[in-house]
Amino acid sequence: MGKVSYSVHTFWKNYAQAFSHPFTSNGLLGKFVNNPNVTGAYAESWLRSIAASMLTQFRISTGTIIRPSDRARGELSNPQCDLIIWDPSELPAIFEQGDFAIVPNFSARAIVEIKRTCSNINDLREQLKVRQKYLLHEFKANILGVVVSHDKPLFENEVNPEWLKERGEKDEPPITRLLDKATNEPDHNGVFAFIFFLSQVAGHGWLPKKP
Repeated sequence: MGKVSYSVHTFWKNYAQAFSHPFTSNGLLGKFVNNPNVTGAYAESWLRSIAASMLTQFRISTGTIIRPSDRARGELSNPQCDLIIWDPSELPAIFEQGDFAIVPNFSARAIVEIKRTCSNINDLREQLKVRQKYLLHEFKANILGVVVSHDKPLFENEVNPEWLKERGEKDEPPITRLLDKATNEPDHNGVFAFIFFLSQVAGHGWLPKKP
């Protein structure tokens, strides 16, 4: 029985490691460029590609979300969002070009903010709260901060396939990390928090619990 448990645990550990391989090998990028804007752009591009592969029924864009009430409220400085998950069958975007789109809030389903590193987690959480206001009430919980590399774990809840459904609208926006900054090794809980987030946005909850 113990042998089976170890085998299952090893499978998920190896899965997280394989999933995170593009980031663990990101050190090679530093041999050519040391501009954090460049390495950050690489991280955003890779995470968008993962989201697009899992959420085939949605569009994945960077840009902003607009609401009909923005001008009436005097809010003309809509926040830039790193990754917007949206449904074009609800309403099409305007000024859509490549990966960029201005998305009506009726179409927005989730937001992910991405940081290569983050020295102030409270600032990131405040940024998430601002962006959360642009999601419709039924999708308020669908927001996540992803820090690629950090010196300590950031996801505070139990990691399971249903974690997003267990959260309330008033809960603090969750943040996860993908890599341990000290070792450059994957944070397995952090990786699965991100995978399960996308899975639940897609409408799934059937994945087995990770041991």
